[in-house]
Amino acid sequence: MLSLRRWLALLIFISVIALAVVVRQAFQQQRPEEILAALPKQIDLSLEQLHYTQNENGQRSWTLDADKAEYQRDENQALLDKVRLQFYQTGEAGNIQLEAEHGTLHQETRQIEVWGRVVVKTARGEQLFTERLQYDDQRRQLTTDEPVRILAPQLELTGTGLQVDLDSGHLEVKDDVWMLLLPAERKKRRE
Repeated sequence: MLSLRRWLALLIFISVIALAVVVRQAFQQQRPEEILAALPKQIDLSLEQLHYTQNENGQRSWTLDADKAEYQRDENQALLDKVRLQFYQTGEAGNIQLEAEHGTLHQETRQIEVWGRVVVKTARGEQLFTERLQYDDQRRQLTTDEPVRILAPQLELTGTGLQVDLDSGHLEVKDDVWMLLLPAERKKRRE
């Protein structure tokens, strides 16, 4: 008769073999053809946690982070989710941070378009809110034709259409401009 210790050892041995068979079947590799067939036809490469830094003359110009990027070779662009951009060397505004739900990066021209709850923040505390924004890397400009809302320590501004030159700091709101200037005393009460 088998002792209790041997029964337990046999039971553990059988459990380990059964577990190994289950794990092997669960993680058994699919053939490459099956994996490729499962991918969407328009996507050539898909990445999680994209981090890209653009350098100009040995200095960082901007950094792009995205939770997900799907590269489309025919279009030479990447579709992005949960986009975060940081612009460097932007003059008086300091570093500028941008966040959006979605975006595209056109690889050849380095043009970036973002949409969905776009928020831009400067190191000085200014904030810009809109639904769609384009970045032109050759001109270093942010533009949109959408409604915008800008909040600064002593200013609230709304309008439609926007152009921002990152190098000079020049900002132009194109139409339907409404602005509220806040005195310094009121600004302190808001904080």
